[in-house]
Amino acid sequence: MKIKVMGKINRKGTSKKTGNPYDFNQIHYLGYEQGVEGTACLVQNIDKSLIPLADIVIGADYNIDFNGRGFVVGFSIIPPNQAAHK
Repeated sequence: MKIKVMGKINRKGTSKKTGNPYDFNQIHYLGYEQGVEGTACLVQNIDKSLIPLADIVIGADYNIDFNGRGFVVGFSIIPPNQAAHK
C-alpha cells in the first residue's frame, strides 16, 4: 500500500502495564479510514529492524506491507521518479 509519511518519532521506555521495555519507530501518515470523509491522519508502529528512524524521510512516499495479523512486515521508500508514475 502506498502512503506519504508526514511525521515520525521513536518511542522508547517501559510499559507501565507489563513492565516490559519497548523501543519502536512510529510514523504518522495520510490515508483512508472507513467513515472518514476525505483523508485521515493515521499512526503506525514500525519495528526498528525494518528501517532506522534517521532513514525515514518526512514527505516521502513509501510502500507499506502488512501480514495477515495486521503487523507491518515491509516498509520501503518509493524513489521520487517512480512515485510520480504510480
